[in-house]
Amino acid sequence: MISTRRAALLLPFAIAALAALSSCGKSPQQKAEAFVATYSQEYQRLAYDVNKAEWETNTHIVEGDTTNAARSVAAKKAMADFTGNTENIETTRKFLEKRAEFPYVLARELDYILYEGANNPASVADKVKQRLTLETKSVEKLYGYDYQIDGQSVSTNQIDDILRDETNLDKRLAAWETSKGVGRTLRGDLEQLQTLRNETVQPLGYKDYFSYQVSEYGMTGGELRAQMLQVMKELRPLYRELHTWARYELAKKYGVKEVPDMIPAHWLPNRWGQDWTAMVHVEGLDIDSRLKEKQPEWLAKQAESFYVSLGFDALPASFWERSSLYPAPEGADWKKNNHASAWHMDLDKDVRSLMS
Repeated sequence: MISTRRAALLLPFAIAALAALSSCGKSPQQKAEAFVATYSQEYQRLAYDVNKAEWETNTHIVEGDTTNAARSVAAKKAMADFTGNTENIETTRKFLEKRAEFPYVLARELDYILYEGANNPASVADKVKQRLTLETKSVEKLYGYDYQIDGQSVSTNQIDDILRDETNLDKRLAAWETSKGVGRTLRGDLEQLQTLRNETVQPLGYKDYFSYQVSEYGMTGGELRAQMLQVMKELRPLYRELHTWARYELAKKYGVKEVPDMIPAHWLPNRWGQDWTAMVHVEGLDIDSRLKEKQPEWLAKQAESFYVSLGFDALPASFWERSSLYPAPEGADWKKNNHASAWHMDLDKDVRSLMS
């Protein structure tokens, strides 16, 4: 009798073998389609396991509790064993030798199977497991981090409020520096993670993890860099004007007589400097006061109704039951990822949103 663990390890091989056996007498295209269909079914099952484990890791972070992390790593390891399985990779490569005979969509599906395998090759399974473990550990450190200002714990929402509304530059600087404090906690892990990510994609011919990710867009690293430089060159005249306007407006707002050439990061109304809309005020326009009259559920329902008006289906009832839409309750002994994101849990009907 085969143990559950042994059966799980043999599963990728059994799937590939069954796909090959059921394809006897068929054309190369039919064989490839059968392989993709079998692969996709198992991929969807494993992806759901990964997403459910990751959901718990992101929505219920308890300091010192390793249960969620262990479950997440185990699920991701099972997915890695499947996608990085040597037989799956070699079978995909053989099919791609005939890509000129295949429809475009089928060839792209095979490309993606190979792309997934390149991130988890069985030839460096030990490094893949180290990477998966470290990625999970880093997520818990990032979203379980205790942000403090003057010795008092604050939420990231409170930090955002300060950077949006506060005019005292000392208080702004304290909030901005607090928002970056987590970097010191993560630095060592991120340096190690960079090395592991590079090492796990190199067996399939990628120079580094950057080149691997860029390849999904059908580009090389050099091509992407060149395109980004061209975009920045084209946008520079407009950006320079906006930057100059922002420098003078912010200096006036904070009572600074000497306008700096570079905008200090803590002057901007956003932790990452990515959103400057809070700098613009339109006389007579006060959306916030109107929205304060509404319940949070109303806001989410309005977003849904917009997409329904475009012809999309309404969200399933499970969305409202399973999503994590609000901050952790005050005084809770657990934390959660407060960075908004959409989750397609089972690659089918289980869709969720994580936000605060």
